[in-house]
Amino acid sequence: MLLDIVDRSCEYAVQTLRSRTQVRLADRLEGYPNIIVMAEAADRQGLGEAIMPVLGCIDGITENLHLLVTRDNEISLDPVTSSNSAPRKRKVRRN
Repeated sequence: MLLDIVDRSCEYAVQTLRSRTQVRLADRLEGYPNIIVMAEAADRQGLGEAIMPVLGCIDGITENLHLLVTRDNEISLDPVTSSNSAPRKRKVRRN
């Protein structure tokens, strides 16, 4: 989740989020959104059940929320590689 938290409440929000058992990661970001949160669940229903109490604990200080949902088998920590990894030469037109 990416959260926009009202000014001067970020530290409180991060500490509150980190205290929740459903939260695996909570940290501040530069700019907006200003907090990132990661929660895990076995399925979508479990995810909904896991994040509702989390959202409830920061309800009054959250201005915006973005949910980024993925499946575990779609996550890769390896850098993306391409078969065309060599840089292409660009033609420069001269007048």
